Amino acid sequence: MAGRIVVIGANAAGMSAASQARRTDKDAEIIVLEKSPFISYGECGMPYYIGGVIEKGSRLFVLSVEDAKNKRNIDVRINNEVKRIDTSGKKLLVAEEGGKEYELSWDRLIVATGARNIRLKLPGSELSNIFRLKYFEDAERIKAFIERENPGKVAIVGAGYIGLEMAENLRHRGLEVTIIEMLPTVMGRTEKDIHDVIYEELTRNRVKVLLETTVKGYQGENGKVRKVLTDREEIEADFVLESVGIEPETSLAAEAGIMLGEKHGILVDDYMRTNVTDIFAAGDCVEVKSIVTGKPVYIPLALNANRGGKLAGGNAAKSLLGKNESEWSRFPGTLGSAVAKIFNVEVGKTGISSFDAERFRYDTVTATIRSRTKAGYWPEHPPVTVTMIGDRKTRRLLGTQIAGGDGAALRIDSAAVALYNHMTVDEVARMDLAYAPPFSPSWDPILIAAAALAKAM
Repeated sequence: MAGRIVVIGANAAGMSAASQARRTDKDAEIIVLEKSPFISYGECGMPYYIGGVIEKGSRLFVLSVEDAKNKRNIDVRINNEVKRIDTSGKKLLVAEEGGKEYELSWDRLIVATGARNIRLKLPGSELSNIFRLKYFEDAERIKAFIERENPGKVAIVGAGYIGLEMAENLRHRGLEVTIIEMLPTVMGRTEKDIHDVIYEELTRNRVKVLLETTVKGYQGENGKVRKVLTDREEIEADFVLESVGIEPETSLAAEAGIMLGEKHGILVDDYMRTNVTDIFAAGDCVEVKSIVTGKPVYIPLALNANRGGKLAGGNAAKSLLGKNESEWSRFPGTLGSAVAKIFNVEVGKTGISSFDAERFRYDTVTATIRSRTKAGYWPEHPPVTVTMIGDRKTRRLLGTQIAGGDGAALRIDSAAVALYNHMTVDEVARMDLAYAPPFSPSWDPILIAAAALAKAM
């Protein structure tokens, strides 16, 4: 008799898990429970949908409930919220739309509950035109508000990836944008020279950026926000986007006795197993191993979610089929490699920052170079800045950050490959990288940066 695999959550990790479980076990019953009406969509595209770059929201969706059922033989149940995980009885308590509850048994369980927005609990937080962006429903609400109210000014609290991408898209819609950030740099712990490139591009596009500024509350009238109160000044706003980060949605897991890490994400081993027998986890609700430090980290990125989900689903199915661990697949760890577009500047990051390197007690050395993304005699040869971080003791590369014009961002992939293979800075400087005038100087900026860091060591 075929076993049953149940997945909680139906976005990137959850549907990757269910799909790989089906590829692995053709006979298993696979059920996916999703508390919202939507499944399998690209969260990273939502700022561009709000900004009008992507015209139709339907373009963000990868898989429909009907296709999951008819083409993949996966029973996806939307508007079904899991209320409790009973680990000893291997049962879930599930509430359907309308509130009716039922119990569902499982042989293998995959938790892919994702993450939730961190909410600021401040005076005035209850005002109606304060938004957050995490789910497709959020994108629809923000887009509808802009089209209905035609606002002129927006305050964005937080200068992370979403905050900066939303700043660009809202400027494209003609709004006055103010970003309020409590850190001294944008985009998290960005190296100073990289931060400066991003900051200058924001200023060039008339985005006001207030750094080292703390929001104290909101002031409004008729139930709507009109001012953001900070420790420096008052900011007028027709609406507010709070974008201060996300945290793992692990309340269900914690109540069930599933072990959490330092950042409250679910701790998993290389096979995506939790500490509870027959329960796996993946996606934005888990902590995974850093390739650089070997320590658990919370890095909610799309590749981590999709890869982790695929491995969790495959391994859950293999365990159900009785296959031993030698046939299972391992999660390789994460580098946190990420890219972003901020107006005409491309940004890339991989590995750890100098701040984190010092926190982990590396003998940290950094080097920054400025070069061009194409040959200097090419008609357009945008500037690029590269900062590399290394360990003086081992001469190992620890991290790289890049910011510049067209052709800058994907150079981060060369550094990611070097980090994945634990290369020294000297080895990176000796890499054979391609050259042609439309694409690069004869010495690629990655090679120049590595040579500079080797010299600094």
